Amino acid sequence: MQKENPRKKLEELIVPTNRALITDAVNKGYMLASKASKDFPFISGQEGTTDFLSRMKSLAIKFYMKQYCDKGILPFKYKVKPNETKNHDYLLIYNDEGSFHLTINQCKNMNKPAVPAGYRIQENKNFQSYFDFDFNEYKTSDFNDDNLYLELDHGYQSEQPMFIGLGIPKNDKSWYSVIDLAKETPVLRRNFITKPADIKEIDVDTFKEFIRNKG
Repeated sequence: MQKENPRKKLEELIVPTNRALITDAVNKGYMLASKASKDFPFISGQEGTTDFLSRMKSLAIKFYMKQYCDKGILPFKYKVKPNETKNHDYLLIYNDEGSFHLTINQCKNMNKPAVPAGYRIQENKNFQSYFDFDFNEYKTSDFNDDNLYLELDHGYQSEQPMFIGLGIPKNDKSWYSVIDLAKETPVLRRNFITKPADIKEIDVDTFKEFIRNKG
């Protein structure tokens, strides 16, 4: 990213109000997953409970992000796409201008982007390899600014997200730029008076139906 400041580019693509709303969606997802998990008594004390809760959080965030887009709270669109083996669907968020597309991922920390996965590799065109015939070697190009791949990575091993990283991944080991929305949002609210999104309380039965329909 030689032409412009990556942080500035990221802040322009997802403006402060929308960053605060994304944070609300993630936080609400965690709360809904926690509430819903208490309604599934069969998992109490069972092996794999932590893994079950982490999957519930992913589904609940997906649920809220779709709600925010459908209701026009976030000015974005989405697609639900199958991964390369067709055994998992992922949510791809994008805007009308086609200037970015974004996946949502669980991570242990925000030091680097999410671990490699087929669908993330497929979506990430920011960091491309090509063969330079003049030098007879493989090189890497900078990304195409017209449709940047972004990641929204959240820390899932707690009651509330430990971090909510919105970033431009360079590859699976480093970022061009990343913002921790969990730390930024309280400041945004003070500066921009951004209130939580006006969505009615979601009952667990509605979320269960969403899960039954596979999101």
